[in-house]
Amino acid sequence: MFKEKGEIRMSRELGNGRWDRVLKARMVELSEADNYDDAKEEWEATGNVWWGGINRDSNSYPAWVAKHPRECLCGHKIVYHYEIHNTKNGIRECVGSDHINSYLILKSISESTGIAIEFITDEMIEEWISVRVKGMKAEAWWAENGEVFTERFDSIKDMDLRVNVREVGTYYDYKYQMSRPKTQLRKKGKDGLMASIVWRWNHPDNDKAQINTRGYPNKQLIDDLNMFTVDMRRSISKYEAEDAKLEDRLVRIQILNDIRINFAKESNKERVLQMLDYYGLSNFYEFREGVDEWTKGFLINMEAKLGRGSELTQGQLTKLGEILTPATEKQLEYLLALGYEGTTPLSKRQATTEIDKIKRA
Repeated sequence: MFKEKGEIRMSRELGNGRWDRVLKARMVELSEADNYDDAKEEWEATGNVWWGGINRDSNSYPAWVAKHPRECLCGHKIVYHYEIHNTKNGIRECVGSDHINSYLILKSISESTGIAIEFITDEMIEEWISVRVKGMKAEAWWAENGEVFTERFDSIKDMDLRVNVREVGTYYDYKYQMSRPKTQLRKKGKDGLMASIVWRWNHPDNDKAQINTRGYPNKQLIDDLNMFTVDMRRSISKYEAEDAKLEDRLVRIQILNDIRINFAKESNKERVLQMLDYYGLSNFYEFREGVDEWTKGFLINMEAKLGRGSELTQGQLTKLGEILTPATEKQLEYLLALGYEGTTPLSKRQATTEIDKIKRA
């Protein structure tokens, strides 16, 4: 779906291949000089680039392309068209990717910088190409792939910021009134985990974001985007469930806040009863007799906490569930069979304790 075409190959001088020989001859034909060594001195690259896939209407071709669109001056089929200019007679022509990196660029660099051709490095040539071709290649890519890429990126960007992260501790979320993992975007892939797509593409804090450095995404980012899109569809239910839990927590927080608002008007007992109703602990006072000292202290502490309108932790709720679970019918029948004559009702824990006592007696 996404692709790049017309990559430029380094070549400082035209060789003796078929297309090179044809180009040399055509340049001589269009020059004032009658031999290639002198004729090449008349030509330079202007830096103008045109991509054949942007405007397919022949009426929109630049004049220097219209003479032979989609063909280099040598006759070879091309994708990218690079303008060259004869400084002696003003003729403008175009060549393709295979031929633009020859003496044409070297001369242009030399004239603009004052550096002798023999001292021009490959890095300088690459920079010349990058500056002049980058915008056109980006425009070409967007014309062919931009709509699909934008739609797909927009569909996953929020999930990417949530999934392609690493945990770096915890923080207290005041909205949800709970500790939550603190995360940072994963800037580099590691151990099979994907680097954030948003970070690589257009995150404002990334100085090397591809939208700024390239103008269009590289192959790795596109491959990751396609893979993440598929993976996200498979796991979306997991994150929807997490979101549902958070929404439920907000509802419970609001109910708890409403209860606290009325606390000033009520006695401590009434406040505790409201909180017990909120947590579904209506049997809180049923199993207070005969408990051990730790359990008694724990229940007193929980009652005080509820009277203040404080939220109970999950661990405290779990412990209360263990303490307040009623004895089973099977336990009660067994106690009676053992001759139990103590008080009722009993919790499950109390019934277990009483059974052990009778059996040890």
